[in-house]
Amino acid sequence: MITTICLIILVFAILHKPAGRLLDSLKGVDWKKFSDTAWMRIKSFAAGAGRSATRLLLIFYYTLTSEQLSTLEKALLYASIIYIAVPRDLLPRRVFGLLGLVDDAAVGAWVYNKIQKSITHAVLQKADDTLNEWFGAEKVRGTRVRRVD
Repeated sequence: MITTICLIILVFAILHKPAGRLLDSLKGVDWKKFSDTAWMRIKSFAAGAGRSATRLLLIFYYTLTSEQLSTLEKALLYASIIYIAVPRDLLPRRVFGLLGLVDDAAVGAWVYNKIQKSITHAVLQKADDTLNEWFGAEKVRGTRVRRVD
């Protein structure tokens, strides 16, 4: 139920429609429980999507777990993680190919724009540390990025 409410809030926010009553229904939600669900979705997504595609979701996840966010920001972050990480969405990647990636990218870019002020250096570092743990460390030399195994 909470996932559905968050996804509806995401749609309302993109369309610039008020979602006050829906936001009220999220007051008192245990976001730790839902961040655990998001984490599992991100781990599954990462296996097939790779390092670059996973970074944004990790940034969203670590921002979601910070305390200073509003209920709206938490709902947007959670909804975008689920929307991008779960293969069933408005335009499924398996059915629509590149177009199915475009809607995911648009949602990710829109939410990033909305919450970018809440993304701290610590969040970026945690995301990069997790990527290094999952995919191996990257070593930067000149303008090329090389993977170190």
